[in-house]
Amino acid sequence: MSNVAKLLCAFARKLGGDIDEVSDLPFTEESGTDGMPEQLYVRHDDEMLNQLTSWLLQRQHIGLISPYGTGKTALREIAARDLGSRDDFVVTMIENPNATTERGLYETVITGADTAGYEIDTTNYSQIRDGIPWATAETREAVGEVVRAAADDDVTILLIIDEIEDFPAELLSPMQTAADLGVRLFLTGTPDGKRRLAKFRDTLDSRVRYYERIEPFSPIDVAEYISRSFAYMRNESYEGQNPPLFTADAIRLIHDLTDGNPRGVRLECMDLFARAAFVWRRSDRPVERINITPALRRRGISMS
Repeated sequence: MSNVAKLLCAFARKLGGDIDEVSDLPFTEESGTDGMPEQLYVRHDDEMLNQLTSWLLQRQHIGLISPYGTGKTALREIAARDLGSRDDFVVTMIENPNATTERGLYETVITGADTAGYEIDTTNYSQIRDGIPWATAETREAVGEVVRAAADDDVTILLIIDEIEDFPAELLSPMQTAADLGVRLFLTGTPDGKRRLAKFRDTLDSRVRYYERIEPFSPIDVAEYISRSFAYMRNESYEGQNPPLFTADAIRLIHDLTDGNPRGVRLECMDLFARAAFVWRRSDRPVERINITPALRRRGISMS
């Protein structure tokens, strides 16, 4: 561990954090591979979830469209968690599109359905491996089988695909096929992804209902995110407590600098947290006397 990392971890422990490594620090969740912890969701957008669920129940496909860093991933995870807890949805997801084949896309749907109790009749297929038909054409048929079985129980099978702007071109047609078989699609991406989908096939694009109203963080949202981050670091529950370290002026500055872009907010918060750690080390003040103010961002901070 570098000297800078050791300093940041020591500062966090002084603030009550249960810190073993840099990835445990506040404001670092986006660098991990497991997504944002549920405890850090600032806003649980009930209106969005109700609208998306309504569209899905109307047999619509959903497109969640917004520029990079505006919170699509967090909102997608909220929707996946909430819909996955319902009895009328089976939620599946393409985790690594660039390592997925046509057969792999269909297998994702079949495996998710099997976990929910919708098994295929293996006697309908010529060769089965690990519970999945081996031939791509037969995996396609199996998708139709599990979708029909789920529909008989009024259950919707949902396939979530992230970053549609970077989705491999060779998988766009299988994605369309899955949709034709009755799988509901939940697509997330940037406006470029929406344009790419429309260019690929108008028939699919015309059936996608787009949600493009992800609002940026307000100053109150920034303050809540900071409070939740410290509570999570301390293994505490968030109970509406005020943010430690960060003054109200610093929170307004973060909002103004980032226009409320959630990714920008995280980066600014991490930078200011690091600056506060250097001030703490050099000043030898008790940690309770360290404050993050706008002036701290303007100071030159040497990492040596």
